[in-house]
Amino acid sequence: MSFWGIVLLVFIVLIILSLLFVFFKAFIFLLPVGLIAIALIWLIGWFTGRKNKASMPSSGSYYDWFKKENSTHNPTRKKARNVTTKDVDK
Repeated sequence: MSFWGIVLLVFIVLIILSLLFVFFKAFIFLLPVGLIAIALIWLIGWFTGRKNKASMPSSGSYYDWFKKENSTHNPTRKKARNVTTKDVDK
């Protein structure tokens, strides 16, 4: 590649990068605001998520979805009754 080819390639890249900067300037400036919002949401979740089981509602309305003994999955299944099968036309 000749010298002028390299110069042309660099100018094209500079033009593309400057256009991207113009179009996404607002997003670049809002990036610190987004990072602060992420940190605040994470801190709020971290402080509120440190509850122990004693502070959970005792009315019986609380259901721990991730506990294995609360699972409703029944490994044994009943056999189907009054079932007919139909051939698939090919």
